[in-house]
Amino acid sequence: MIAIQERSQSAGPITTSGDASSPGFFLSRWLFLRLLGVVHLIAFCSLWAQIHGLVGSHGILPADEFLARAKDQLADPCWRLPTVCWVNASDAMLHGLCATGVLASLLLVVGIAPMVSLFVLWVTYLSLSVVGQAFLGFQWDTLLLETTFFAMFYAPRSLWPRRASEQRPSPVARYLMWWLLFKLMFLSGATKLLSGDETWRNLTAMNFHYRTQPIPNGMSWSMDHLPEWWHHFEVVAMLVIELIVPLLIVAPRTVRHIASLLMVLLQVGIEATGNYGFFNLLTITL
Repeated sequence: MIAIQERSQSAGPITTSGDASSPGFFLSRWLFLRLLGVVHLIAFCSLWAQIHGLVGSHGILPADEFLARAKDQLADPCWRLPTVCWVNASDAMLHGLCATGVLASLLLVVGIAPMVSLFVLWVTYLSLSVVGQAFLGFQWDTLLLETTFFAMFYAPRSLWPRRASEQRPSPVARYLMWWLLFKLMFLSGATKLLSGDETWRNLTAMNFHYRTQPIPNGMSWSMDHLPEWWHHFEVVAMLVIELIVPLLIVAPRTVRHIASLLMVLLQVGIEATGNYGFFNLLTITL
């Protein structure tokens, strides 16, 4: 969770990492990058198992046919659809991109060449998202690309970062990550109220949410049978966490930690009662 700060227990002279007694966000960056690597590992492993049937040569929406149509119909298709599959859209290339993503994810998890690993992950997932068409056009796919892009500027530059010689995380990059989290949470709440759907305004949206969401589970059944007053409370709590709590991202440290905890609890609740892939874990990572 990017809001976590670390304070060194031993005061000392200013080094390349800055004043050792001041908040440095070293621990939060360490945790953030490894969680992001886990998210990518989940995304690539899941996609790899399906890639042939989805966009392979005999899949539902073959990637090579999609690029062939784009080349005929679009001006500057390589710019409008950036993917390395323009070089080769064969099944071997698709599987190779998935394998590359898995390898780069593992490197990021263990902390080897984090900036390079993030760049490879961004290029690879972007390439697959383009040819993935409808299957990789969801909100969480875009969020993963945005997060990975900003993380490149937040990650250590060395090939094998060590705390003793690690550069202090860029405050500009950190604020970009906080802005991304704010945008995600605040707009999630705003779109509910601006959608024109009266169920959010009259607090009845959760009355039927659990039985209409993606792949309900046993917990969904249990939550669906709770009293109506509880479902009304859920709507209020969700809107507060999505619309008001994000404003506390730049608050003082203790308040920021409380805000982070509330946002994490919301995502844990969503994950426990439905299936949104890696979306909730990615939000928790932010």
